[in-house]
Amino acid sequence: MTENNIMLLNNRKIAILFTSLLLSIVSINSYGQTPVVSCPATFSDEHGTYRLINVRLFDGPICKKVELVPEFKKEKVIWILDKRMDPSLVCLYNGTSHYIVLDAKGATSCEKKGVPVQAECMQ
Repeated sequence: MTENNIMLLNNRKIAILFTSLLLSIVSINSYGQTPVVSCPATFSDEHGTYRLINVRLFDGPICKKVELVPEFKKEKVIWILDKRMDPSLVCLYNGTSHYIVLDAKGATSCEKKGVPVQAECMQ
C-alpha cells in the first residue's frame, strides 16, 4: 500500500512539474514585445485618404538601397533584425506614390500582417 502511495505521489509531482514547465514556456512565448514604430493605417493629403497596402524594410537610409528580405510565416511577413542594424520601415499606401519612412532603431523584429494591412517593428 505504501508503494502505491509513493508512486501516486511521484506521479503527482511529475504532473505538477510538467504543468509548471508548460506554463513557463507559454508565458515566455507570449511575452509582449514593445512596439518601436508602426505604420499608420491610412495616409491623407489634399487629394484624399489612402490605406496601407505594403511595407518594405531597409538597413539604414533607403537611399542606400539595402532592402532586407523577410521570412514568410502563415499570414505574416517577419524580419528578424540584428542589434547592429539601423532599420528604416517604409509604409506604402494604395493610390498614391507618397510613402512614409519610419526610423526603427532599436527594433529586434518587424512584421506585416492582416487585411487590412498592419505593420510594426518591436523591441
